[in-house]
Amino acid sequence: MKRGREFPSVTSGQLHSMSPIPSPTLSAPSPRVNEGMSQGTPACPSSCASTSASKRGRGRTRGVSLEKSLGSGSGNYRCISGGRVWEGVISVNKWVDVPTEVKEYIMDRVLDHFDLDYTRHEDVRTVVETMMTARRTHRNRMHAYFKKFPSKEAALLKPHPDTTEEQWKELCDLFTSEAFMKRSEQNKKNRSKLTVNHAAGSRSFQRTRACMKNQESGNINPAELYKKNYTNKDGIWTSEGAREIYKQAEMEATLRDHREEQRVEQERIRLEQEERMKREQERMRIEHEERIQLEQERMRKEQERLRAEISKELEKKMSSVMEKKMSDMSKRLFSQFGGSKR
Repeated sequence: MKRGREFPSVTSGQLHSMSPIPSPTLSAPSPRVNEGMSQGTPACPSSCASTSASKRGRGRTRGVSLEKSLGSGSGNYRCISGGRVWEGVISVNKWVDVPTEVKEYIMDRVLDHFDLDYTRHEDVRTVVETMMTARRTHRNRMHAYFKKFPSKEAALLKPHPDTTEEQWKELCDLFTSEAFMKRSEQNKKNRSKLTVNHAAGSRSFQRTRACMKNQESGNINPAELYKKNYTNKDGIWTSEGAREIYKQAEMEATLRDHREEQRVEQERIRLEQEERMKREQERMRIEHEERIQLEQERMRKEQERLRAEISKELEKKMSSVMEKKMSDMSKRLFSQFGGSKR
Protein backbone atom coordinates (compact mmCIF):
# COMPACT_ATOMS: atom_id res chain seq x y z
CA MET A 1 0.00 0.00 0.00
CA LYS A 2 1.36 3.35 -1.00
CA ARG A 3 1.50 5.64 2.00
CA GLY A 4 1.53 9.38 2.20
CA ARG A 5 3.27 11.48 4.77
CA GLU A 6 3.37 9.98 8.21
CA PHE A 7 1.33 11.81 10.83
CA PRO A 8 3.49 13.42 13.52
CA SER A 9 3.56 11.63 16.86
CA VAL A 10 1.77 13.56 19.62
CA THR A 11 0.37 12.50 22.98
CA SER A 12 -3.31 12.28 23.78
CA GLY A 13 -2.90 15.07 26.34
CA GLN A 14 -1.45 17.37 23.73
CA LEU A 15 -4.30 16.67 21.36
CA HIS A 16 -6.98 17.31 24.00
CA SER A 17 -5.30 20.53 25.06
CA MET A 18 -5.43 21.87 21.51
CA SER A 19 -8.23 24.17 20.51
CA PRO A 20 -10.86 21.96 18.90
CA ILE A 21 -11.17 22.22 15.15
CA PRO A 22 -14.81 22.76 14.26
CA SER A 23 -16.33 20.03 12.20
CA PRO A 24 -17.91 20.94 8.88
CA THR A 25 -21.28 22.60 9.27
CA LEU A 26 -23.85 20.27 7.79
CA SER A 27 -27.58 20.56 7.34
CA ALA A 28 -30.30 18.23 8.59
CA PRO A 29 -29.80 14.51 8.09
CA SER A 30 -31.45 12.60 5.26
CA PRO A 31 -33.95 9.83 5.95
CA ARG A 32 -31.19 7.25 5.37
CA VAL A 33 -29.03 8.62 8.20
CA ASN A 34 -29.66 7.88 11.85
CA GLU A 35 -31.50 10.75 13.55
CA GLY A 36 -29.31 10.29 16.62
CA MET A 37 -26.15 11.25 14.72
CA SER A 38 -24.62 14.50 15.85
CA GLN A 39 -23.47 15.27 12.31
CA GLY A 40 -25.85 14.34 9.51
CA THR A 41 -26.06 14.91 5.78
CA PRO A 42 -28.77 16.89 4.07
CA ALA A 43 -31.58 15.19 2.29
CA CYS A 44 -31.05 14.49 -1.37
CA PRO A 45 -33.39 15.54 -4.15
CA SER A 46 -36.64 13.71 -4.63
CA SER A 47 -35.33 11.89 -7.68
CA CYS A 48 -32.49 10.54 -5.59
CA ALA A 49 -34.86 9.55 -2.79
CA SER A 50 -37.02 7.61 -5.19
CA THR A 51 -33.98 5.87 -6.59
CA SER A 52 -32.73 4.85 -3.13
CA ALA A 53 -36.21 3.71 -2.09
CA SER A 54 -36.43 1.36 -5.05
CA LYS A 55 -33.59 -0.79 -3.73
CA ARG A 56 -33.33 -2.07 -0.19
CA GLY A 57 -29.83 -2.51 1.18
CA ARG A 58 -27.67 -2.42 4.24
CA GLY A 59 -26.84 1.26 3.92
CA ARG A 60 -23.63 2.95 4.89
CA THR A 61 -21.90 2.57 8.25
CA ARG A 62 -23.08 5.36 10.53
CA GLY A 63 -21.21 4.60 13.75
CA VAL A 64 -24.35 3.78 15.77
CA SER A 65 -22.48 1.11 17.71
CA LEU A 66 -20.21 3.80 19.13
CA GLU A 67 -22.94 4.67 21.61
CA LYS A 68 -22.56 1.17 23.09
CA SER A 69 -19.78 0.00 25.40
CA LEU A 70 -16.56 -0.60 23.49
CA GLY A 71 -14.37 -3.62 23.93
CA SER A 72 -10.86 -4.46 22.75
CA GLY A 73 -11.90 -5.23 19.17
CA SER A 74 -11.00 -3.12 16.18
CA GLY A 75 -14.34 -3.16 14.36
CA ASN A 76 -15.79 -0.13 16.14
CA TYR A 77 -12.53 1.71 15.70
CA ARG A 78 -12.83 1.33 11.93
CA CYS A 79 -16.39 2.68 12.06
CA ILE A 80 -15.48 5.93 13.77
CA SER A 81 -12.34 6.42 11.69
CA GLY A 82 -14.29 5.86 8.50
CA GLY A 83 -17.02 8.31 9.47
CA ARG A 84 -14.58 11.10 10.36
CA VAL A 85 -12.53 10.62 7.21
CA TRP A 86 -15.60 10.72 4.96
CA GLU A 87 -16.65 14.05 6.40
CA GLY A 88 -13.24 15.72 6.31
CA VAL A 89 -11.36 14.50 3.22
CA ILE A 90 -14.09 13.48 0.81
CA SER A 91 -12.76 15.17 -2.33
CA VAL A 92 -8.99 14.93 -1.83
CA ASN A 93 -7.20 12.83 -4.43
CA LYS A 94 -4.29 11.70 -2.24
CA TRP A 95 -3.89 11.28 1.48
CA VAL A 96 -0.74 13.36 1.38
CA ASP A 97 -2.88 16.30 0.21
CA VAL A 98 -5.21 16.13 3.21
CA PRO A 99 -4.71 19.25 5.38
CA THR A 100 -2.84 18.66 8.61
CA GLU A 101 -5.59 20.26 10.69
CA VAL A 102 -8.11 17.77 9.32
CA LYS A 103 -5.84 14.87 10.28
CA GLU A 104 -5.42 16.34 13.75
CA TYR A 105 -9.17 16.76 14.12
CA ILE A 106 -9.84 13.15 13.12
CA MET A 107 -7.15 11.77 15.41
CA ASP A 108 -8.42 13.94 18.26
CA ARG A 109 -11.93 12.54 17.81
CA VAL A 110 -10.54 8.99 17.85
CA LEU A 111 -9.20 9.65 21.35
CA ASP A 112 -12.77 10.32 22.53
CA HIS A 113 -13.52 6.62 22.14
CA PHE A 114 -10.19 4.81 22.33
CA ASP A 115 -7.30 4.85 24.77
CA LEU A 116 -4.33 5.40 22.47
CA ASP A 117 -0.84 6.74 23.04
CA TYR A 118 0.38 8.82 20.09
CA THR A 119 3.92 8.68 21.43
CA ARG A 120 3.93 5.05 20.30
CA HIS A 121 4.76 4.69 16.64
CA GLU A 122 2.50 1.61 16.38
CA ASP A 123 -0.60 3.56 17.52
CA VAL A 124 0.04 6.42 15.11
CA ARG A 125 0.68 4.08 12.19
CA THR A 126 -2.47 2.06 12.90
CA VAL A 127 -4.70 5.15 13.08
CA VAL A 128 -3.20 6.74 9.95
CA GLU A 129 -3.38 3.56 7.87
CA THR A 130 -6.98 2.97 8.96
CA MET A 131 -7.94 6.52 7.98
CA MET A 132 -6.21 6.11 4.61
CA THR A 133 -8.08 2.87 3.96
CA ALA A 134 -11.44 4.36 5.02
CA ARG A 135 -10.96 7.39 2.77
CA ARG A 136 -9.98 5.25 -0.20
CA THR A 137 -12.91 2.84 0.33
CA HIS A 138 -15.45 5.66 0.56
CA ARG A 139 -14.05 7.39 -2.52
CA ASN A 140 -14.29 4.13 -4.44
CA ARG A 141 -17.96 3.85 -3.49
CA MET A 142 -18.56 7.37 -4.70
CA HIS A 143 -16.72 6.67 -7.96
CA ALA A 144 -18.74 3.50 -8.55
CA TYR A 145 -21.93 5.57 -8.18
CA PHE A 146 -20.53 8.28 -10.47
CA LYS A 147 -19.75 5.76 -13.23
CA LYS A 148 -23.45 4.83 -13.48
CA PHE A 149 -24.12 8.13 -15.26
CA PRO A 150 -23.21 8.77 -18.90
CA SER A 151 -21.68 12.20 -18.20
CA LYS A 152 -20.59 14.56 -15.46
CA GLU A 153 -23.64 16.78 -16.08
CA ALA A 154 -26.00 13.84 -15.58
CA ALA A 155 -24.21 12.83 -12.39
CA LEU A 156 -24.47 16.36 -10.98
CA LEU A 157 -28.25 16.17 -11.27
CA LYS A 158 -28.42 13.19 -8.89
CA PRO A 159 -25.94 13.53 -6.01
CA HIS A 160 -25.12 10.51 -3.93
CA PRO A 161 -27.48 10.18 -0.93
CA ASP A 162 -24.56 10.30 1.51
CA THR A 163 -23.14 13.61 0.25
CA THR A 164 -24.21 17.20 0.01
CA GLU A 165 -24.54 18.87 -3.37
CA GLU A 166 -21.32 20.78 -2.74
CA GLN A 167 -19.44 17.63 -1.77
CA TRP A 168 -20.82 15.77 -4.78
CA LYS A 169 -19.73 18.57 -7.10
CA GLU A 170 -16.22 18.41 -5.68
CA LEU A 171 -16.20 14.65 -6.18
CA CYS A 172 -17.40 14.98 -9.78
CA ASP A 173 -14.64 17.51 -10.44
CA LEU A 174 -12.15 15.06 -8.94
CA PHE A 175 -13.43 12.11 -10.98
CA THR A 176 -13.20 14.07 -14.23
CA SER A 177 -9.81 15.62 -13.56
CA GLU A 178 -6.94 14.70 -15.86
CA ALA A 179 -4.76 13.27 -13.08
CA PHE A 180 -7.54 11.09 -11.69
CA MET A 181 -8.61 9.78 -15.10
CA LYS A 182 -5.01 9.01 -16.06
CA ARG A 183 -4.47 7.08 -12.85
CA SER A 184 -7.81 5.32 -13.30
CA GLU A 185 -6.91 4.14 -16.80
CA GLN A 186 -3.56 2.86 -15.56
CA ASN A 187 -5.29 0.97 -12.76
CA LYS A 188 -7.72 -0.57 -15.28
CA LYS A 189 -4.79 -1.82 -17.34
CA ASN A 190 -3.14 -3.23 -14.24
CA ARG A 191 -6.35 -4.99 -13.13
CA SER A 192 -6.86 -6.44 -16.61
CA LYS A 193 -3.61 -8.37 -16.12
CA LEU A 194 -5.04 -10.05 -13.03
CA THR A 195 -6.18 -13.55 -14.02
CA VAL A 196 -7.76 -14.57 -10.70
CA ASN A 197 -9.72 -12.78 -7.98
CA HIS A 198 -9.82 -13.71 -4.31
CA ALA A 199 -13.00 -14.06 -2.27
CA ALA A 200 -11.61 -12.92 1.09
CA GLY A 201 -13.12 -9.45 0.83
CA SER A 202 -11.40 -6.85 2.97
CA ARG A 203 -9.76 -9.47 5.17
CA SER A 204 -6.05 -9.76 4.51
CA PHE A 205 -4.40 -13.07 3.71
CA GLN A 206 -2.37 -12.74 6.91
CA ARG A 207 -5.59 -12.42 8.95
CA THR A 208 -7.12 -15.42 7.18
CA ARG A 209 -3.99 -17.43 7.93
CA ALA A 210 -4.13 -16.40 11.60
CA CYS A 211 -7.79 -17.48 11.85
CA MET A 212 -6.99 -20.85 10.29
CA LYS A 213 -4.13 -21.30 12.73
CA ASN A 214 -6.42 -20.57 15.68
CA GLN A 215 -8.88 -23.18 14.49
CA GLU A 216 -6.42 -25.92 13.65
CA SER A 217 -3.59 -24.93 16.04
CA GLY A 218 -0.92 -26.01 13.62
CA ASN A 219 1.00 -25.08 10.50
CA ILE A 220 -1.06 -23.97 7.52
CA ASN A 221 -0.55 -25.53 4.11
CA PRO A 222 -0.01 -22.69 1.57
CA ALA A 223 -2.30 -24.46 -0.90
CA GLU A 224 -5.11 -24.63 1.66
CA LEU A 225 -4.63 -20.96 2.52
CA TYR A 226 -4.93 -20.12 -1.19
CA LYS A 227 -8.11 -22.22 -1.45
CA LYS A 228 -9.60 -20.44 1.57
CA ASN A 229 -9.07 -17.04 -0.07
CA TYR A 230 -10.19 -17.96 -3.58
CA THR A 231 -13.37 -19.92 -2.89
CA ASN A 232 -16.70 -18.68 -1.58
CA LYS A 233 -18.54 -20.04 1.44
CA ASP A 234 -20.00 -22.85 -0.71
CA GLY A 235 -16.54 -23.94 -1.81
CA ILE A 236 -16.95 -22.65 -5.38
CA TRP A 237 -13.85 -21.22 -7.01
CA THR A 238 -13.84 -17.57 -8.06
CA SER A 239 -12.46 -18.56 -11.46
CA GLU A 240 -11.16 -21.53 -13.39
CA GLY A 241 -7.71 -19.95 -13.34
CA ALA A 242 -7.72 -19.90 -9.52
CA ARG A 243 -8.70 -23.59 -9.45
CA GLU A 244 -5.88 -24.45 -11.86
CA ILE A 245 -3.40 -22.51 -9.73
CA TYR A 246 -4.60 -24.39 -6.67
CA LYS A 247 -4.24 -27.74 -8.44
CA GLN A 248 -0.73 -26.74 -9.50
CA ALA A 249 0.08 -25.60 -5.95
CA GLU A 250 -1.37 -28.84 -4.56
CA MET A 251 0.73 -30.89 -6.97
CA GLU A 252 3.81 -28.90 -5.99
CA ALA A 253 2.95 -29.39 -2.31
CA THR A 254 2.52 -33.13 -2.92
CA LEU A 255 5.83 -33.19 -4.75
CA ARG A 256 7.47 -31.30 -1.89
CA ASP A 257 5.98 -33.76 0.60
CA HIS A 258 7.19 -36.67 -1.52
CA ARG A 259 10.66 -35.15 -1.72
CA GLU A 260 10.61 -34.59 2.02
CA GLU A 261 9.59 -38.20 2.59
CA GLN A 262 12.39 -39.32 0.29
CA ARG A 263 14.85 -37.13 2.15
CA VAL A 264 13.68 -38.51 5.50
CA GLU A 265 13.89 -42.07 4.17
CA GLN A 266 17.37 -41.47 2.77
CA GLU A 267 18.42 -39.96 6.07
CA ARG A 268 17.01 -43.00 7.89
CA ILE A 269 18.89 -45.36 5.55
CA ARG A 270 22.09 -43.35 5.98
CA LEU A 271 21.79 -43.47 9.77
CA GLU A 272 21.08 -47.21 9.66
CA GLN A 273 24.11 -47.77 7.46
CA GLU A 274 26.28 -45.70 9.75
CA GLU A 275 24.99 -47.63 12.75
CA ARG A 276 25.56 -50.94 10.97
CA MET A 277 29.10 -49.89 10.01
CA LYS A 278 29.79 -48.87 13.58
CA ARG A 279 28.57 -52.22 14.86
CA GLU A 280 30.63 -54.05 12.22
CA GLN A 281 33.73 -52.04 13.09
CA GLU A 282 33.18 -52.74 16.76
CA ARG A 283 32.76 -56.46 16.06
CA MET A 284 35.95 -56.53 13.96
CA ARG A 285 37.83 -54.64 16.65
CA ILE A 286 36.74 -57.13 19.31
CA GLU A 287 37.61 -60.09 17.10
CA HIS A 288 41.00 -58.57 16.32
CA GLU A 289 41.72 -58.02 20.00
CA GLU A 290 40.66 -61.58 20.78
CA ARG A 291 42.95 -62.96 18.03
CA ILE A 292 45.81 -60.88 19.32
CA GLN A 293 45.21 -62.15 22.85
CA LEU A 294 45.08 -65.75 21.64
CA GLU A 295 48.26 -65.29 19.62
CA GLN A 296 50.01 -63.71 22.56
CA GLU A 297 48.90 -66.56 24.79
CA ARG A 298 50.15 -69.13 22.25
CA MET A 299 53.50 -67.35 21.95
CA ARG A 300 53.82 -67.21 25.74
CA LYS A 301 53.18 -70.93 26.03
CA GLU A 302 55.60 -71.66 23.21
CA GLN A 303 58.28 -69.60 24.90
CA GLU A 304 57.70 -71.44 28.17
CA ARG A 305 57.94 -74.78 26.34
CA LEU A 306 61.17 -73.72 24.62
CA ARG A 307 62.62 -72.52 27.90
CA ALA A 308 61.71 -75.84 29.52
CA GLU A 309 63.29 -77.85 26.68
CA ILE A 310 66.42 -75.70 26.70
CA SER A 311 66.68 -76.03 30.45
CA LYS A 312 66.29 -79.80 30.25
CA GLU A 313 68.86 -80.07 27.47
CA LEU A 314 71.29 -77.98 29.45
CA GLU A 315 70.79 -80.18 32.47
CA LYS A 316 71.52 -83.29 30.37
CA LYS A 317 74.67 -81.79 28.92
CA MET A 318 75.85 -80.64 32.33
CA SER A 319 75.20 -84.06 33.74
CA SER A 320 77.13 -85.88 30.96
CA VAL A 321 80.03 -83.46 31.26
CA MET A 322 80.19 -83.95 34.99
CA GLU A 323 80.06 -87.72 34.60
CA LYS A 324 82.87 -87.64 32.06
CA LYS A 325 85.00 -85.44 34.29
CA MET A 326 84.41 -87.74 37.26
CA SER A 327 85.30 -90.77 35.15
CA ASP A 328 88.50 -89.17 33.91
CA MET A 329 89.42 -88.11 37.40
CA SER A 330 88.81 -91.63 38.72
CA LYS A 331 90.98 -93.10 36.01
CA ARG A 332 93.81 -90.73 36.76
CA LEU A 333 93.66 -91.40 40.47
CA PHE A 334 93.53 -95.11 39.92
CA SER A 335 96.44 -95.07 37.55
CA GLN A 336 98.52 -93.05 39.96
CA PHE A 337 97.78 -94.84 43.20
CA GLY A 338 97.26 -98.30 41.75
CA GLY A 339 100.56 -98.37 39.82
CA SER A 340 102.69 -97.28 42.82
CA LYS A 341 101.51 -100.17 45.04
CA ARG A 342 102.73 -102.73 42.59
